[in-house]
Amino acid sequence: MSKRGGPEERAATSPSLSVIIVRIPLAALGAMLGFAWGAWWLELGWLTGPNTLLYMSVLGLLITYLMTGRLSQRWGARLEGLLNKASDVPPDVVLAAGSGATMALLMTVLLNNVLAAVPGFTWYWSLLIAVLLVTASSWFFVSNRRYFSVSRVLKANGDDAPGAPRAKLLDTSAIIDGRLVDVMEANFVEGKLLIPQFVLAELQRVADADDPLRRKRGRRGLEMLDRLVQQSAVEAEVIQDDPGSGAVDERLIRLCLTRPADLVTTDFNLERVAALQGVRVLNLNQLANALKAPFLPGERLSLTIAKPGREAGQGLAYLEDGTMVVVEDAGEMVGRTVDSVVTSSLQTNMGRMIFARLDEGSLDETASAT
Repeated sequence: MSKRGGPEERAATSPSLSVIIVRIPLAALGAMLGFAWGAWWLELGWLTGPNTLLYMSVLGLLITYLMTGRLSQRWGARLEGLLNKASDVPPDVVLAAGSGATMALLMTVLLNNVLAAVPGFTWYWSLLIAVLLVTASSWFFVSNRRYFSVSRVLKANGDDAPGAPRAKLLDTSAIIDGRLVDVMEANFVEGKLLIPQFVLAELQRVADADDPLRRKRGRRGLEMLDRLVQQSAVEAEVIQDDPGSGAVDERLIRLCLTRPADLVTTDFNLERVAALQGVRVLNLNQLANALKAPFLPGERLSLTIAKPGREAGQGLAYLEDGTMVVVEDAGEMVGRTVDSVVTSSLQTNMGRMIFARLDEGSLDETASAT
């Protein structure tokens, strides 16, 4: 006793919409050929009867429909591939190409009125001019669509309205870092979070890397991405927009200029390159440095000397947030907890450094111990 296949098997054997779209015109063509063949045989007298043309049309339709199964599947797969590629094209590209083509056709109409009086000017010259102008104008509009603010026309949700929060594009480094989730849950981020599809692809490549460290970072990024999508403080969305080929950093910058949107990253080099091109960058490392508690000269700190410093006599200690403290005359106190007094601080691109000296009480204890 045979068993019926499950829903997945029945779905696999059923024809797709693209196959049907290809197969119906082929069947209609077969019906037309059957009609023409029946009319020819009527003229020759080989067939008679009032319904001969109808029968021959139905026969041609059925024969063509039954014989074009594999051909329809092959052409349907190609049609489906073309439709998938067309669906990946950003809307601003389609609108820019349509605007360029419309302007080119208007120019063609004006040129036809001017060149109509020229001897030898016929319809195929007009068609050639139209093709050249449409191609050149569409290419120009698509290549320079960000200057025409095409994407702003498509913003139906009002993201570009005055005073509205701008969208945030996430870099791979910001996703792996993970601190963005805590910042969002603290309600310090406004606007929609956008995760481009090519960033997800890069994150997956990192998670599948042979290097154990890179693989661990990639998996952490996927976990952080899951938390980003599930949190309810800010809306997160995966977008299919891709400004073209090139490195991920270059595509992120072009996408920020096209939408427009802010860039969230922890990469200092990417921040500098993006800022030079007019992109607003939100660096999580700069935010973390800005939120560190300030220490004024004269404040007292209790520190554990972790290791000797670069200069002779210096000892290095670290605060709970990772800030490095350089303590003078503490090079021989590694592993000991000492009292120190802040003398100055220095803010760098890599973070903040605090300089301190040993408290007089600690010096007295050291002298008595020796």
